Amino acid sequence: MRIAEIMPQPRQVALSEEETVLVDRSWFVAEQPDPTGVGARFTDAFGIGTGGGSNRIALVRDPSLAEEEYALEIAPDQITVRAARRAGFLHALATIQQVRDGPVLPLGTVRDRPRLPLRGLQLMVEKIYQLDEEAIVSLIRSAARYKLNALLIEFGDRFPFEGEHRVVASPSALTRPQLRRIVNEARDLGLEIIPLVQCMGHLEYLLQYDEYADIREEKQVRAQLCPSNPRSLEVWTGLAEQILDLVGPCERMHIGGDETRQLGTCPRCAERVAEAGKGRLYADHVNRVCEWVAERDISPIVWDDILCAHPETMDHLHEAAQIMYWDYWTTQDPSPLLVARFAGSVCYDERWDGEWAGELPEVTRRTLDRFARPIRMDEDLTEEYLAIYGEYLGGQFPKYVRAFPYLEYYLARGRTVYGAPTCSGNHSSWHTLPDIPRHGENIKTFADRCIEADAAGLITTAWYNRSPDLLHFGIAATAQFTW
Repeated sequence: MRIAEIMPQPRQVALSEEETVLVDRSWFVAEQPDPTGVGARFTDAFGIGTGGGSNRIALVRDPSLAEEEYALEIAPDQITVRAARRAGFLHALATIQQVRDGPVLPLGTVRDRPRLPLRGLQLMVEKIYQLDEEAIVSLIRSAARYKLNALLIEFGDRFPFEGEHRVVASPSALTRPQLRRIVNEARDLGLEIIPLVQCMGHLEYLLQYDEYADIREEKQVRAQLCPSNPRSLEVWTGLAEQILDLVGPCERMHIGGDETRQLGTCPRCAERVAEAGKGRLYADHVNRVCEWVAERDISPIVWDDILCAHPETMDHLHEAAQIMYWDYWTTQDPSPLLVARFAGSVCYDERWDGEWAGELPEVTRRTLDRFARPIRMDEDLTEEYLAIYGEYLGGQFPKYVRAFPYLEYYLARGRTVYGAPTCSGNHSSWHTLPDIPRHGENIKTFADRCIEADAAGLITTAWYNRSPDLLHFGIAATAQFTW
């Protein structure tokens, strides 16, 4: 038989194209005493029972294997799957489903495990209006098929808020029965749900209503709540509690915190900035949110851009806070492009427009031209920036910098760090489609660096209101490059 390419590609695989086995009704599934409760998935996959046959599929718990590792052996009279936990058995079944030709399987072995602990995709339900119940379930099944294990879900006003916050719920909000089905489907397939509830910025959906006028940081954009107003935390926790009640037990919760461009606008916040700086104003509010989350035995995650732009924040950030580091422009390692948030720009050395011209791949060159500005890297970056971040830029500076240099910066400060590339972010396209060449290189380069730095995982983001079908590329790329 012709064996399909397995995705993500296994570490060890030896399958025969000449020798096969027919898994028919003479087979049965034999579990050790309920190792993980996945036997029914194997019986359903092959239409067989759990006893009485002459050939068996043996599901064996093996505590010597890593958390998501599995070992698969397909022999003429027995298929043996060994794993330590439920995730490993599900991954083995996903591999079997890819290599089978109906009831026919190739003889041989596969042994496999991922290289990053957390591997996932963002579902921006708030902004991608076509993400209805069926589209989300389809993406959940695709993510599980390719061995991802997490979904970062931002509901915004498409969550069915009730009670005092019912005005916030959009007419297109998902229903509670729909959300329960989504949550159950994800958990049954081994996917962790990480809810994202913005705690400061990107709250246009909330602050447009007069009921929340008193917690607006300013009155024009109406996108950011005031971090100095005690009611801001009260409102946020009210929203977060409803989401957590429906989603159920969570290991992690993302509190957002990115692009808080109006920090220090209102008089009370301006006074705090004058006294202690923007970083401290930001940390004061984020820490209160983190404390509320941590009290519920949930790890809070915050976007990194404000932490990077105001590095003094790191000295005051809540000890439980984990960091999700986003960068959608870097496409190679080492990289000519530097996201210098503290210095206020995405930049590259101007000599790439002169003496070094012609040395870059097309994807990187296009990214520089579209998003970055030329500077003299060794002269124009400030002494203060280089004093904080210079040691992480690598030995080829200023021509190149180490890709995603802040990974080591955050890790050196004892933080749990996740990478966040994108499969639908920034405004560039490829023949009217999302910029697949740039996104693919961004995901791969970030995954490689997260693996190298021993980061905690990678979540690929997707922001724009495009067909959800396009997100399957993000699933495939994330799966392939993080495994």
